[in-house]
Amino acid sequence: MAGRSGFGTWFYGFLVGGVVGVGACAAAALFITNAPIPFINKVNQASEKINPIANGAIPDPNAALNGTGDSPANAPKSKVVTVEPQYPNPADVANPKEEAKQPAEETYRYVVQAGAFKGEAEAENLRAELGLLGFESRIIKRVENGTTWYRVRLGPYGTNQEANDVKTRLMQNSFQATVGRVK
Repeated sequence: MAGRSGFGTWFYGFLVGGVVGVGACAAAALFITNAPIPFINKVNQASEKINPIANGAIPDPNAALNGTGDSPANAPKSKVVTVEPQYPNPADVANPKEEAKQPAEETYRYVVQAGAFKGEAEAENLRAELGLLGFESRIIKRVENGTTWYRVRLGPYGTNQEANDVKTRLMQNSFQATVGRVK
């Protein structure tokens, strides 16, 4: 009989624990659903109701901005500024035939390379770090001699000076970088 009373005690204990657990969950759910929602009561309600005009259209709140209505009283007055083009003195202009004889300079663009990796994940990590610092970069995939490289580059920039300025900013943030020239 001792074994039977042990089973009954265990069963009734399990049953009571289950009922108490379900009751506690129900009480928590009831409390949560009846609790006030944070920030919902802190929003200012609209002070006026918008009534559609007779034709059913809602008035345009931006009418003053797009020129269809009167401008607000506190709006700054705009001024039209005209700039006269400055034409060079004809004596200062070189002979156009002489300019045509000179070979045209090839225009180059400059890029800053912040790193080159064999793994794409490493390149993505560097790109993310640069993004957190405010640099916009891209990853260029290139295969050389059967090896795939993922290059993290910034730019292109119009002048070598711009590229060197970016390189300096990268080096100030402990990144190694090189400047390259592309057509």
